Amino acid sequence: MKSGKMSVTRNRINHRSVFKPRTKNDDNAELSEDMVISARKTGQLNLSTKGLSTVPNRVWSINELTPEEIRQLDVGLEFNDDKEKWWEQEPLKILDLSSNSLTELDPKVEFLSELSILDNLSCNNLISLPIGMGYLVRLVSLDISHNMLKELPPDITSMRVLKKLDANSNNLEILPPFGELRHMEVLVLHTNNLKNFPDTTGCAALRELHLANNSIDEIDVSGLESMGQLRTLTLANNKIKEIPEEIVQLLNLERLDLSCNNISKVPGCIGIMPNLQNFVIDGNKLQNLRRDIIQCGTHRILRHLRESIEMENVESRGFSSLNANDSIFPDKYVMRNTRLLSLTGQNLQEIPQAILEDASEAQITCIDLSRNKFCNLQDNLSIVTTITDLKLRCNQLSSLPDWIGEKYKHLRFIDLSNNRLSSLPASISLLEYLLEINISYNRFTKLPDCIYDIERLEILTVGNNQLSLIDVSSLSKLRRLATLDLSNNNIVFVPPELGNLKNLRTLLLSGNYFKQPRQATLMKGTEEILAYLRDRIPT
Repeated sequence: MKSGKMSVTRNRINHRSVFKPRTKNDDNAELSEDMVISARKTGQLNLSTKGLSTVPNRVWSINELTPEEIRQLDVGLEFNDDKEKWWEQEPLKILDLSSNSLTELDPKVEFLSELSILDNLSCNNLISLPIGMGYLVRLVSLDISHNMLKELPPDITSMRVLKKLDANSNNLEILPPFGELRHMEVLVLHTNNLKNFPDTTGCAALRELHLANNSIDEIDVSGLESMGQLRTLTLANNKIKEIPEEIVQLLNLERLDLSCNNISKVPGCIGIMPNLQNFVIDGNKLQNLRRDIIQCGTHRILRHLRESIEMENVESRGFSSLNANDSIFPDKYVMRNTRLLSLTGQNLQEIPQAILEDASEAQITCIDLSRNKFCNLQDNLSIVTTITDLKLRCNQLSSLPDWIGEKYKHLRFIDLSNNRLSSLPASISLLEYLLEINISYNRFTKLPDCIYDIERLEILTVGNNQLSLIDVSSLSKLRRLATLDLSNNNIVFVPPELGNLKNLRTLLLSGNYFKQPRQATLMKGTEEILAYLRDRIPT
């Protein structure tokens, strides 16, 4: 056993049943009448640290009136202030069952269809989860850490709006493919018995993936390209032998922990990952990194790797020196390894033709020209037709060329924020694979019509512009839209029909001129805003 992998101590579990066998009646008694009334008012129920061996029966039907309650109903429907009104009940949305002694979960959990946070089931003795978990389609957070689970039910992938899944410190050996969880941002699977890298192909929103303390021997490269938003990847204390060069496809990766594995060589391309800030590689028997370099930390390691790439390129191309004037431009060997043309913060207004030809030959998938002085996009940029990510934020663009939708037809992400745009070319509507577009901090007075034709669009960021109205009928064409940011515009009225966009999981409206919904409603989050709007749709 590796020193980094420690047994889990569940010291938070309430073991009141040590001296007396726990009965179902004991568990049922833990759910008092006052707790039921409170849960109906708030939509929240906390049963943590109750010594439960089973979940009280009434939890599964907590919003249903018992026969006794029905008999007690006043025919006149007159209630004192301190009594609950059955017609004002909140469905149960947040349930905390942590730090008990649960060994199984009743399949009746599927009846809690409004549940959004099962936070949490951690620190119990669960050995399996019921198939009915898949019916909790509104769940955004699920914590099943510190249990004894060996596998996850396959229908867990039916939780299409799940943003966080924490299953650390179990006995997991088998995982279902996670590709259907397209909104998942955090996946925590450290300290299990996993031998294979999880299948995350399709998890485009994933930002954190924690896999430390397992027995994984290989990084599966097939899903890396789809995890373009990944910021953190931890794989410490595994059995990995090789770092694949394809890892550079994780263009937004900020933290990479590969400590305590069986790695013998770090590929030089790690040194040119554009956003990597923390790289942990100690505890390996490395042949191309001296111990003193590793001890100096991330900055020194990355610099050493970059220098090794430059030396390899000089030797392979027969150069005795590098042209200092060309040093800001990557050569085609670097671009071929990274699939990236990154020229951020160079005060550029134009890119040399030779660089673009090299980029085209290298079949790069990302162009990052952020923080430059581009007033327009030169036409010869159109020769690079393989890109999926285009980053143009913080420039001086007042327009985009008409060819962009035709030549960049594989685009999935485009960032045009902090420019001078007031319109977009009609060809943008041809971007059939586009998932996210950011046009915040520009000069738009209305949303361009071309945006409404991008059927796969999931994230639309239009904050800090000058929009004055919301066109709900056009927005409803975007059936996959999950995030809509309209904050800090000039919107004077929010149409109630916006509440019918039920796929929305994030709606940002603050900083506008409208009076309704009030700020207090906006602060309650997207679900409350949409419910508020639906209640005001004329009948």
